[in-house]
Amino acid sequence: MSVSRNLGASAGAITTSGQVFTGALSPGGAARVRTGCDAAPTVREASPSEVALWDELVTRFDGYGLVHKLAWIRSLEASGLGKPLFLVFERERQVVGCLPGLLVRVGPLRIFGSPLPGWQSAGMGPVFDAARVSAAELTAALVAFLERHHGVHHIELMSSALDHGAMRAAGFTGSPVPTFRCPLFADEKAQRKALKDSARRNIRRAVGLGLVVRFEEDESFVDEHYDQVCEVFVRGGHSVPFRKRRALEYFRHLRASGNLIAAAVYLPTGECIATSTFAVEGKELLLWNWTHRTRYRWYRPTELMTWTVMRRATEMGCTTFDMMGRGDFKARFGAQLDESKYRWVRSRYAWVGWLRDTAAIAFASQQAVRGRFAKGMQTLRSKLSRQAPAGGTDAAHIETGKES
Repeated sequence: MSVSRNLGASAGAITTSGQVFTGALSPGGAARVRTGCDAAPTVREASPSEVALWDELVTRFDGYGLVHKLAWIRSLEASGLGKPLFLVFERERQVVGCLPGLLVRVGPLRIFGSPLPGWQSAGMGPVFDAARVSAAELTAALVAFLERHHGVHHIELMSSALDHGAMRAAGFTGSPVPTFRCPLFADEKAQRKALKDSARRNIRRAVGLGLVVRFEEDESFVDEHYDQVCEVFVRGGHSVPFRKRRALEYFRHLRASGNLIAAAVYLPTGECIATSTFAVEGKELLLWNWTHRTRYRWYRPTELMTWTVMRRATEMGCTTFDMMGRGDFKARFGAQLDESKYRWVRSRYAWVGWLRDTAAIAFASQQAVRGRFAKGMQTLRSKLSRQAPAGGTDAAHIETGKES
């Protein structure tokens, strides 16, 4: 069954006189009407049948990614991050765009995020046919719909496809969300050549030490993975900004949809010393998290693990690798900084924006304090273990070598 046959009743339905209701109300409460040749885009919630076929709907538009598809949205929902809202934009009864997001309540405030910070989402935002609808038209319809129908006080979108001038004119403020991105080559020699010398050297070192990379399917992997994530955050003096439930639901939903690549590195003895979670959609490989045990840092497992995943992704047809964020370490793989993606923020009232900024600062400070405390406790336990009587096991031995 095609998507076009499951579009349901549109908020922009054409009347017998050829007019289109935009769904927006005038101050007097009457629906504004435009002629068919001057029809403004309308926005409505997707019907149940459209949600069931959501992936088929969003993949019709350029610029879609895994973050727009059902598995990603359901993983956010299952993580307890909000209520999904699947929005459809129409012009003259033709679907011209889609926007997935989640509604969140914080006290009396209603927030729409696509996505919100802390969701561990590489983006979302709208996908649309730029030849049929402009960013200005799409944004105007969206703001009116969310405020009137859902009482939303604050909106956040992340996209590289929205015109900056149009977004600012609509009352949004934007800031870049940098990431590192590198090309993927089917030819292994070309891919090796794109790596920095240090990465090639560390891959050879890991192979020489007998490290083994395995792809994981069992969700028990998440226990080890999240434990390592906690360790690496504490090592940097930070606390983990997401719960284990988020990692588990990411694993479950992306495994079920066939997008997941989970990898782990093992010593010849069978001990797991590094883990990672990636996803593949279309021609793109996306990093979600990678980490390793501090005491085995000098084995350089991350380079071997990432290289192995990159080769697997090229076999699956990937040509680009989004490394999801900053980090000079990522340049070793031939990645370049990409600042095309922006986070756009709009508050209905100025005081809501002030609250958002204040809460973000408070949260960052809280995370830093928790991280420093956790790091201090880790250091104390390490010192106590070194002072243990001779003959005890040195399970807390930590290598202090720096990344080369």
